[in-house]
Amino acid sequence: MPKVRKDINSLTDAELDDYIHALDILRQRSEVDEEDPTGYAFQAALHNGSAGPPPIACEHGSDLFLPWHRAHLHYFEELLRAADPPRTQNVTIPYWDWISEQTPEKFPLAFKKPGLKSPRNSTPTPLPPNTLEIVTTETNQKEFAGYPDGDPFGDAGRLESGPHDTMHSFYIGGKMGNPSTAAEDAIYFSFHCFIDLMWAEWQHRNGTPPLTSPDHALRGFTTQPKNKVSDFTEIADLDYEYEYTEQLKAAFAVPVPPPAPLNLLATQPITPLGDADLVTELQDNELVRLGFTVPETRGERLLVRLDELKVPNTGSYMLRGFVHPSDAPFQPDDSEFTRRFGAGYVTLWRAHPHMHADHDHDHENDHDGPPVAHHPVSRTARFDVTRAVDSHGAAGADLVFSLQFIPAPSETGLPPHPVPPLDEVELKDVRMEVYI
Repeated sequence: MPKVRKDINSLTDAELDDYIHALDILRQRSEVDEEDPTGYAFQAALHNGSAGPPPIACEHGSDLFLPWHRAHLHYFEELLRAADPPRTQNVTIPYWDWISEQTPEKFPLAFKKPGLKSPRNSTPTPLPPNTLEIVTTETNQKEFAGYPDGDPFGDAGRLESGPHDTMHSFYIGGKMGNPSTAAEDAIYFSFHCFIDLMWAEWQHRNGTPPLTSPDHALRGFTTQPKNKVSDFTEIADLDYEYEYTEQLKAAFAVPVPPPAPLNLLATQPITPLGDADLVTELQDNELVRLGFTVPETRGERLLVRLDELKVPNTGSYMLRGFVHPSDAPFQPDDSEFTRRFGAGYVTLWRAHPHMHADHDHDHENDHDGPPVAHHPVSRTARFDVTRAVDSHGAAGADLVFSLQFIPAPSETGLPPHPVPPLDEVELKDVRMEVYI
């Protein structure tokens, strides 16, 4: 029988107590020996990094993001189950369904219990608006899950660069707001368990397409029996499944759209309407307006692409995109304006402080080929403007793409201090891409 991962709100009192008991045993091992690989601190450090063993191993900003975190959950769950059998032998990591508003609290009440409690951003915060849409309507694997290292067309997938990074830096905060402390908060495992559920659901809906980097070894797990991306393709092969709530069953009960391949047809530049260059305009006003002419050949999909967008070191931020006529007043806080002209968002989660500028990484030859960054120092941001352009501009019409800068709050939810990371905004260029 496969192990069953349940919604944390669906656990019985005994199931929740057994989960916390297993966590506490792993924490006690770390108190005795911080470098014990079966202890909580070591397992958290696989993601967070540390001064000693283990070396930072987590993967972000590529197609390795989802398989690496699936592996992290898998091996952590094995440790939980072996912590104190027979009491813990059936423990699984509970998922936190964060696409649904929590009532009456921002977080499930279980995260107030000793063993799961941690300081977090308690300020009311909107959930990422398009998480469900990404899972149910995006059919392109690279756009959903991420691009292979070095792919010229992109890096992080939509699930990571949108909802994942936003939840870490804007919604949850606390230790989760910083990649060097994220896994110290036990909510990390339930949060990523739901990321894994959404990936499994997407795979099911789209026929489990072959992964794009199946032979890559996964850092941190090279001594384990399963250690390559291909080993973490199917959750059935890992002997677990998810128990959906009625709410989730309803959310995912929508038709699967036909596949939408991305074949680049043409590109065209889009330029700032002001006198200053794009970066200066954004830094001075936290907003930049770029003009473009709707392409004569529309294709199936229109994307605005920002190249080599620097990942900030001092704090996280979001860029919101809007496509609108030049005479439309810019009102990003107005729900009707956002509904009519919104073109998505990208969040830049702050850089990992344990990353080295030279990206040196030579331990254990964990990857085939040259070493690559765990957290890239720059990202490609893409905004799908197809719907907005179709609604507001015929071929040849002049429209405006507005890009709004929003700094993430402090880890407690207060305004960022001392200053937003505006001076870290850097990018190479912006252009429109037409796909068929």
